Formats: sequence, structure tokens, C-alpha cells
Amino acid sequence: MIRYFIRGLIDGSLSTLGVVIGASIASPLIIISAAFGGALANGFSNILGAFSAEYAIRYREFRELERHMLKGLSGTHLDAKTKKDIRKSGFLDGGATILGGFVPIIPFFLLAPAQALWVSITAVVVLMALLGVLVGKISKENILWSMAKMVIFTAATAGVLLLVQQFIPIS
Repeated sequence: MIRYFIRGLIDGSLSTLGVVIGASIASPLIIISAAFGGALANGFSNILGAFSAEYAIRYREFRELERHMLKGLSGTHLDAKTKKDIRKSGFLDGGATILGGFVPIIPFFLLAPAQALWVSITAVVVLMALLGVLVGKISKENILWSMAKMVIFTAATAGVLLLVQQFIPIS
């Protein structure tokens, strides 16, 4: 289940960072409002997405097991565990998405917008570095390499977003 938490944190922080960078020419209130709305919508979307995907996969396997056993398993301990696992995956994914989405928003409550933007980007890079350490430990991969991949991908994402934002005409 840790994969849903990791995935949610990555999704929430990077997608909300996109909203923050995209709205960075606006007032802090608009940036916060847009980013907060985006983080919540993304989190709710991931709850539904994880529920739906897990339900489809788990119950396909469940029905296959019933077919092999030549008996129904509805109402059994296995059925209850399957439902619990589906709920857990959805709430972990969506909750972590919302949590990750708050990371790029927090600096806008504390700092001037120009400073907050760079602190926001830095905060997401640091979060991704920490997640890289966690992923490295879980996968038994070289931790520095795992961390470097996350940092490079995050920095490249932020760079592309900043570049795109520069080319959007403002009238």
C-alpha cells in the first residue's frame, strides 16, 4: 500500500506545482485559491481513480478465484478484506495527493509571491529527494541514484513549466 502513498505525494506535489507556476503572475490569493482547488480536485480524482482501478482488478481476481473454487465467496472474510484493501488504496492515494498538493502552496501564506515561488519549487524538490530515499530503500536500489532521479525529474518538470509560463502571452 505504500505505493499509493508515494504515487499520491508525487502526483499532488508536482501537479499543484504546475498550478502554482502557471498562476505565478497572479496575486497570492489567486495562486493559493487555484492551487488549493487543484490539489483537492486532484486528490478526489485519485480517490475515485484508485477505487475504480483497484475494484476492477481485485474483483476480477476475486471472480476468477470463485470460478476455480466452484463456489461464491461474497460475504466471506476474503470479500471483506478485498473491500477494505480497495478503500485503503483509494484513501491513501487521494489523501497523499492532497497532502502533497499542500507542499507548493504553503510558501504563499508566508512569503512574497516571487520568493514563495522559488521556495515552493525548492520544497517540492526536497520532498522528491526524500521520496527518492524512501523508494531507494524499498527497492534496495542505490539510494543516491534513486534520489538523484527524483530530483532531476522534478527539476526538469519545474524548468519546463517555467519555460512554458514565460511564453504565454499576457494582455
